[in-house]
Amino acid sequence: MIQIALLLFGVDFMRYWGKYLILFGILWSLFGLAIFLDGLDGVTYFPLRFFGLLLLTESLVTLSIASGGIGAQKALLYFKGGIFCFVSLLILSNQSYSNLLLAIVFGFAYFVIGLFVVFSAWIVRFPNWKSSFLNGLAQIFFAIFIFSPYPTHYKATVSFFLGTLMVFSGIHTVRLALRVMRLQEGTSVFELLAPEGIGFEFNKGGAAKPEVASQVITDFREPLTVHIWTPEGTASASTIPRPVINRYIAAVDSEGVISTGHAALEVPDSIYISLYPAEDIDRSPSEFLNTLKATRDNDVLGKFQPDYATEAAEWCHSDRKICFTQYNGTALHRFWSDYKLTKTYNLTYRNCSSSVAYALENALDGVLSGRTESWLSIIRTLTMPELWVAAQLRKRAISMAWTPGLVMDYSRALRSIIHPVPKPWYQRVRFKRHDNREADE
Repeated sequence: MIQIALLLFGVDFMRYWGKYLILFGILWSLFGLAIFLDGLDGVTYFPLRFFGLLLLTESLVTLSIASGGIGAQKALLYFKGGIFCFVSLLILSNQSYSNLLLAIVFGFAYFVIGLFVVFSAWIVRFPNWKSSFLNGLAQIFFAIFIFSPYPTHYKATVSFFLGTLMVFSGIHTVRLALRVMRLQEGTSVFELLAPEGIGFEFNKGGAAKPEVASQVITDFREPLTVHIWTPEGTASASTIPRPVINRYIAAVDSEGVISTGHAALEVPDSIYISLYPAEDIDRSPSEFLNTLKATRDNDVLGKFQPDYATEAAEWCHSDRKICFTQYNGTALHRFWSDYKLTKTYNLTYRNCSSSVAYALENALDGVLSGRTESWLSIIRTLTMPELWVAAQLRKRAISMAWTPGLVMDYSRALRSIIHPVPKPWYQRVRFKRHDNREADE
């Protein structure tokens, strides 16, 4: 989550406040270590009831605004709010079975996430997949530790869970701050977000290449549009109802034809990013697992469509459009000038959806730099539910593959951050409560 926020705030903000973020990360990790050690003897001094009240408040706020979400945002916010509410009630009830149930909830969550990370790393084999594989194994072992009654018979479940979470999040914050402070002038925070092997080489010199800089378009008045062809929307016949699979993977129509959808990014008269394989990829069941691997032997020749009009004429119009009026056109043009030089297509690691996602992230580099003038604006942005939603979607996509459905929900979440509704979330809660009271009357 912090990575996306830093991308939106810009590298100048991060370099200026980097040393303070390092200090905060160290103190946060030490505080987490103290909470973890506090629970080892079974007698905790951590204010558990106060933490439960904070968690309950957070869950009620999340649930109250979840109905205003779109697509996956709504489901994720309801899931987050429901889990937080259940956990907070267990903490506040302080019954004999509360700690055991908390251990089951936390342990099961870590076990499922760890299992997903292990399997996705083993199947996809993206760059640095071994470190991700070990990270997944570590989460599974931690889940087993949470399940185990040793050493406090579940009395310190919350302390172990929260302390571990704080220690590693603090370490991650310090590492991220150190990397950002080493960035040179003219570079982007996207260098820290971009996975390896996406076919885009950063300019380590810090400034744009001379031949590229002379072609940069500085007048970006037209809105940036993310085009989505959903699997269901591009099917030629009625599809078999499978909500999650149809949205995020592929749809199968009544005639057995598989539709995976498509994604593209457009700035009219300037940039159009739409990557296809030059020839159709074999998607037979016998080759399915091999095709999913993000290895070099699965790289094929790709081609970029010239513009939206041509693509729509040859196929069909996109059925979802997400527009941004505020974006960094120069950063987007610099990214596109280098990215289009590599005409490689990989089904899981360099496809149409990943190309759009990374182009969009470049386009949003530093767009919220104006909100960094006051701490109130920074805190308001960091507490936006859409930022958490965007982080969860990106995490799942990076660990497996970007799909048109994920890009659509990710773009919508980012748009809600860049172009927020007139009322922030805390005012939406208040006005919704007021409207409900008037409806009852």
